[in-house]
Formats: sequence, C-alpha cells, structure tokens
Amino acid sequence: MKMTGLRTARGVVKDFLKENKKSVLSFGIVFALGIAVGIFVTISAAGGEFERVARADMEFGAVKVFFTSAFAVLAGYGVLLLAACAPALAPVSLLSFGVLGYFFGKYMCLLVAVYGASGILNLIVVYMPFFLCTFLCMTVAGARAARAVGCGRVRASAIVLLKVYGVNMAVDFAIFVLVGAFVKVIVVGF
Repeated sequence: MKMTGLRTARGVVKDFLKENKKSVLSFGIVFALGIAVGIFVTISAAGGEFERVARADMEFGAVKVFFTSAFAVLAGYGVLLLAACAPALAPVSLLSFGVLGYFFGKYMCLLVAVYGASGILNLIVVYMPFFLCTFLCMTVAGARAARAVGCGRVRASAIVLLKVYGVNMAVDFAIFVLVGAFVKVIVVGF
C-alpha cells in the first residue's frame, strides 16, 4: 500500500515537471541568481566586515517572523497572479522568485556572519526550510498561473494560488512557531 502511494506521488511530480519544464527551470534559475545577488549585496554593504552581535543584542520572535513572512509571501503570490491575467505578464512572475532568492541569500549571509553558531542553527532548522518550502509552493502556484490564459481564468488561478498559499502558511507556521518553541528564532536585521 505504501509503495503504491509513493509511486503515485512520484508520478504526479514527474507529470508536473514534464508539463511545466520551462517554468520550473526559469523559476529555479531566477531563484539561484537572487541568492547570489543577495549574498553579494549583503557582503558589499558591510564592506566585507560584520560586527559581532552580543547575545544580549539579539532579538528573538517566532510569531513576529511568521506574520512578517506571511505578508511578504502573500505579496509574492499576488505578483504570481498577474501572470494569469495575460501571457505578456508571465515574465513578471519571475520577480517573486528573484526577491525570494535575494532575501534567502541575504539571510544566509547575515545569519552565518553576524549571529555565529546561533545563526547557523537558525539557518539550518528554521530559515532554510522556510525558504525552500516557499520556493516549492510558489513554483507550483507560479506554474499554474503561467499556464492560465486570459482574464477569464484569473478567478480559477486565484483560488488555486490561495490554496497553495494556505498550504505554504501551514508549513511555515509549523517551521516558525512549533520548531521555534524549541529553537529561538532570530529576528534578522541589518
């Protein structure tokens, strides 16, 4: 029984990748470029030097980070919805992936360089799963929105995007709030 479910899931993923190869590839490339730009800009802004923050100066807040990220990700899904309005607006959906990658690169750099061992723990346990889960959910939503043609399908795309956003927020809640109960989530600021 388990193998059948695994085969079915694997088949669904293969079909999705086959049908949306160009979208997934372009989303992945823009996300990776965003990470590189985020790291480069963060290091350049600090002049290659980061101050060590004393433990007393760190701000922790899992719920604060969850709600802030929820609104930011919602804006990203709103940009993805523009792709469903017209085929000419489909490239605009890449903006969400570039911004997501930029912040992932920035947070990676800051968590490692500024916050030391606590930052590395937060990166591995909290922030990396958040960004990767959000990337996967946005990839599914973006591919669905990019395949929709014309304003008649905007409503259907909006419903799909809201469902995927709900799944994304449920996983993010588990990451930030439930895992955050055991690992103090650092509020990243620079």
